[in-house]
Amino acid sequence: MMMMMMMRGFSRVAGGSVVGPLGRAGAQRWLFIRTSGTPNPECQKFHAQGLQLLQGTRVLDYTSASAGVKSPLAVRLFQVPGVKAVFIAAEYITVTKEEDKAWADLEPGIFSAIENWKNSGEVIVDDTVHHDDTAPSPEDDEVVTDIKEMLDSKIRPMVQRDGGNIRYVGFEDGVVYLQMQGACSSCPSSASTLKNGIERIMMHWIPEVSGIREVQQGEVEAMLDLWAKSKSFKGHQFMAKPDGECKDSGPAPKEAKAAAH
Repeated sequence: MMMMMMMRGFSRVAGGSVVGPLGRAGAQRWLFIRTSGTPNPECQKFHAQGLQLLQGTRVLDYTSASAGVKSPLAVRLFQVPGVKAVFIAAEYITVTKEEDKAWADLEPGIFSAIENWKNSGEVIVDDTVHHDDTAPSPEDDEVVTDIKEMLDSKIRPMVQRDGGNIRYVGFEDGVVYLQMQGACSSCPSSASTLKNGIERIMMHWIPEVSGIREVQQGEVEAMLDLWAKSKSFKGHQFMAKPDGECKDSGPAPKEAKAAAH
């Protein structure tokens, strides 16, 4: 980890966090940003001390500059050459870089982007409508309620420690559909995390769960839209290939449970 102190025209390496001016009189004067690695070498976490980015379990996952246009913070970060994806959680930001770029080259620009966003007074995202994927729903049966509770209390905190997140998409005929976000979305070990970690925990504590399937970024909204119309993924179910890509596997089983709302 590296710590850099930045004071109006002055900078020096100090060791562990980054310090930047916050600007106006009467406001907090310095912004401390600490970096930490993740299991994915192309992803790094940036923790801004004392800065609450989002509330509760809400997260923002932007895999491209066009996807992040509603977030002024994401827009600034994507302007840093080499930034490939941005994931924002309550107390940290995970940045994914292009493989041929070095963190030493990206970090100063990322630090400045966060500092300038904070000084600007801009909101973190201009769309305040948010749906918590694991919030209780009147349509949830006991099994879906148990799945959501386990994701919130056990699995999500574990994944977020590594700079990522996990999103509940749905549950049908014993299969839990999840989307990996942040550092976990492109991590080489994400498939192992799903199968050897999350799936084992789910199947052990919730007997009705027979497996976990990963849903890719581009398929999530299509799945949720299909569920909203038919209360089933039948007819166009997205299954994860061994390499993590999704495909249409044909008709889904008849029995359905519940999807995120």
